[in-house]
Amino acid sequence: MLYPRVKALVLVLLAVQNLGAERRTIVMGGEDGLTWESGGGTIAALIQTGPTEVEASNTPGNVLEFDADGQVGWLSPQQADETVNIALDLLDRGGRLGAPTILSQVIKDQLIFMIDDDPATAFERKTARGGSQVNSLGVIMDFDLGARFGVERIQFFPRNAHPDFPAPDFPFHNDFLRGFELLLNDGSEETQVANQPVLTTVELETENEEPVVELTIPPQYVRYIRLKSQTTVGFEIAEFRVFGSGFVPRADYLSNIFDFGEALALWGRIRWEEQHFGTERLSRLLISSRSGWDDTPLEFTRLHPSGEEVPWREGAVANTAAGDAVDLDSIDDVEEALDLFNALPIDERNQVALTQDEYDDLRSSDKGDVRSDLVAWSRWSPPYKLTAGAINAANIGDDELGVPILSPGPRRYFQLKAEFDSQDLESARALGALAFTVSNPPLTERIISEVVPRQVELGVPVSFTYAVLPTKMRQGVDLGFDVFEIATPVRSEEVETIEVVHADGQVQTADFTGVDLTHLPVQDDSGLFAVESVTERHLRVRFPAITESDLAEGRAAVLKIRFKCRVLRFGTTFTGTAWNSTTDDLGQRVIGGNAADLGAADDDLIPIGAADPNDLAVRVPLAGGRLMINVAAKPRIFSPNGDGVNDETRIHCDLVRLVDAAPLTMRVFDLAGNRVRTLFAGEQGGGSFSAQWDGTNAAGQQMPPGIYLFRVDLATDAKQEAVVGIVEMVY
Repeated sequence: MLYPRVKALVLVLLAVQNLGAERRTIVMGGEDGLTWESGGGTIAALIQTGPTEVEASNTPGNVLEFDADGQVGWLSPQQADETVNIALDLLDRGGRLGAPTILSQVIKDQLIFMIDDDPATAFERKTARGGSQVNSLGVIMDFDLGARFGVERIQFFPRNAHPDFPAPDFPFHNDFLRGFELLLNDGSEETQVANQPVLTTVELETENEEPVVELTIPPQYVRYIRLKSQTTVGFEIAEFRVFGSGFVPRADYLSNIFDFGEALALWGRIRWEEQHFGTERLSRLLISSRSGWDDTPLEFTRLHPSGEEVPWREGAVANTAAGDAVDLDSIDDVEEALDLFNALPIDERNQVALTQDEYDDLRSSDKGDVRSDLVAWSRWSPPYKLTAGAINAANIGDDELGVPILSPGPRRYFQLKAEFDSQDLESARALGALAFTVSNPPLTERIISEVVPRQVELGVPVSFTYAVLPTKMRQGVDLGFDVFEIATPVRSEEVETIEVVHADGQVQTADFTGVDLTHLPVQDDSGLFAVESVTERHLRVRFPAITESDLAEGRAAVLKIRFKCRVLRFGTTFTGTAWNSTTDDLGQRVIGGNAADLGAADDDLIPIGAADPNDLAVRVPLAGGRLMINVAAKPRIFSPNGDGVNDETRIHCDLVRLVDAAPLTMRVFDLAGNRVRTLFAGEQGGGSFSAQWDGTNAAGQQMPPGIYLFRVDLATDAKQEAVVGIVEMVY
């Protein structure tokens, strides 16, 4: 929903205010990028601190260190200073103080005196009203540090007892705690029961004689601390101090929201600098992104008269599909009203949605929960994976490096998240410069695509039809496209036809059936169509530009590509990306859905233009558990005599049903079983794979003509599989 209280931040980035048709690289961190402290974008990040509470912050928990380890522009989890009292900032981190055995709120309010760094104040349990002595046995003081820290020392004392905290006006140094029990919990999920920490005793002292209690413990993660009185004698505590070592095990960073304007933007690639401290395998840095149609990923709700929570303001009126204006609160079925609200175009939805200001003005009894808006915003992407050490300060601006951003686009708003995680006190990651690439305006507001048939035989060449529907192109804004790329499971064997149906009904077609795809690109006679590239994983074609399309107005353009390919895994997804060859834009990924009526094999029940990710997935039988199919030597008979004809053979196999890469070996043997050559030994993922043999042995010597055996071995965690075949060498 719209967030009206937007704080403008100064952006230092490359041409971000120029919304022309161009790529731009935005850099955060490092010496020259936007500072991590600024948050990057122009719209403040909101974090939820309770069911009905939110606050603006980039550092949930406040346990991140800027300019980490003295490096300008680097970000890392907070490292404990052995001389700094961790307890002082626990409330700022969202921690708490408690005293479950004390009923008086007045006395509970004194708990803060233990962590205020003031020698003149103290939490007291010495006298009751009228001056009588209290029984302090069993008094409990709970400390939630607000985050997990490596702790190695805990200290507490009354006023005027510690030499660093003199309080001559309060000579209470003998009012120390005569008996106590100290209990700890590390804050991990597995040590919680019913959302309550299970505390473990680390010290029990029933005859304490030291005014300044200092407990040294083996360095360990701690979040929750309980101090329990084990004496009937009154006491006070002026300061409760916690000292640590090492890095906090978990810290998060949330960027501000980037606004790329009404023209919308496409996302390119993301990359970042990263360092590690301590043991590398014991720490992680996870970078994720999300994108949205409005300027906050949160949805604010109020209680409907029915008692249900709804995200629109009181008296909100929405238009139905029939054009009728309806007061949403007047609809008896709240689920029906919610469906109508969520089906509204984003602009109309935002006009009636409850804003944060309106939510804050509600009475507590009228407030519903704050929740994630999963209609206008995507979920967080899976964490991006980079090759370690591949990015540095010198190449951070290279927008060809990094990995593709997975968040949906084009959209207007974009946000980043960094999660630091460690399993060891002395191990952590640091984040330096982070860069991502954007381009706007996009090619079109939205592209729906589908592929048929959606059920085929495993490993058998099939003619697929891939339909591409730009649902709306904004005249004077969107760029249009004339290049399309399909992600294929293996190399396509043939491109048959490419057809463009333009918005005015004009049809243009090219037939590439039977054309040799060895030497590319190839064009049709008109020069308007071309097969630009065919690789093991992609098929890329060019066609007359599509610059106009509007499904709602009945003037939709459609691109259809017919090609022949094999499928080797159940649920293979044929993702697609559109490009404009005349601009320096980024490719625009498609959304699965009903793009066209493609005949009997098209079993869509949803209307054309509706989204359904299953429309890009192709199913195959599970092949009876086999991992390798179509294993063969191609050609089976070859003659390495240097005449340029069949001078080599390739041992080919299709790897199916693989989720991750697995060890694969390809070897050649003579008929006596002696190994002649290892052609390949390494890990290989699912798909089509082959290795070349030129007739030589491991020493590079030419082998005599004859019949040889090849053997292909594949090993996974679940099973091992081997296939043996024949190859014949002649001269």
